Amino acid sequence: MPKYIISVTAADRVGIVYSVTGALLDLGGNILELSQTVMRGYFTIILEVEFPAAKSTKLLVDAILEHGRRFDPQVLVTEVRDGKPRASGADGERFILTVLGGDAQGIIHGIAGCMAAHGVNITDLHARTDGSRFSMVMEALIPPDLTPGTIRAELERYGREQGIESFVQHENIFLATTEPGPVRVGLASRAQPLSQAEIPGMDPAHDGGGGLASN
Repeated sequence: MPKYIISVTAADRVGIVYSVTGALLDLGGNILELSQTVMRGYFTIILEVEFPAAKSTKLLVDAILEHGRRFDPQVLVTEVRDGKPRASGADGERFILTVLGGDAQGIIHGIAGCMAAHGVNITDLHARTDGSRFSMVMEALIPPDLTPGTIRAELERYGREQGIESFVQHENIFLATTEPGPVRVGLASRAQPLSQAEIPGMDPAHDGGGGLASN
């Protein structure tokens, strides 16, 4: 079935997830994967959605804009060619890299350079600053011919120069030693909830801004 990568950005307000997923549900879409975050008051969601039949990019964009007109969203739609994304060019075992320390200009660029130089593919990354403190959690694929110790040593070398600490854990070890909980904790500002009339058949108290209507 045709698949699309859809990203939506808007100022964060309660009910926007409900709105986006409702638009996709009306078109017969089924969400395969979803990632959403709020950064400095701005909401961003990216979804992989499949449909029983091909949809035009304009149709998908217009449907989301119509459902979410009160949020004034920006929408980008990309068709997944041949049912799968283009090859990333990198493979390997999945590791979790954590970086903590004082904030300084160029840290993310420097670490990304260390990864790129060794062929490590960054598959997920979240970084933030709280005052002078910097923290980053990265999910990366380390190539089979590269040992985690090599990446660890490279990050330690970079960390000594920048005054930061880095940790490299296999995904299985990270999951076994980390209690379940939200990975990304932001300072999402609270907004006015939707009225009962704006959410047919749904109690706003149970929405929380994250109702998945199409799954």
